[in-house]
Amino acid sequence: MHGMTISEMEKLNIQSLIRVEEICAKKAQIYLNQTRDQAVQGLLQQTLDRGQRHISALNSLLQEAGLTGEAGH
Repeated sequence: MHGMTISEMEKLNIQSLIRVEEICAKKAQIYLNQTRDQAVQGLLQQTLDRGQRHISALNSLLQEAGLTGEAGH
C-alpha cells in the first residue's frame, strides 16, 4: 500500500499510540529488571515483544504514508 495518504488527525493518533506503546515497554522493562520470578519475567518479556511489534506496525503505517516513524522525537 505504498503512497497511502492519512489525515493529520490520523498521523497524530498513530504518533500518540506509538508514545503509549513506548511508555508501556519502558515500564515492562523496569519491572522485568526488578523481578526474579521466571513466570513474571516470561509475561513481561511477552509484553515487551508484543509492544515492539505494535510500534513497528505503527511506524510502518507512517512510513507507507511517506511520514517519519518518530513519535515526537
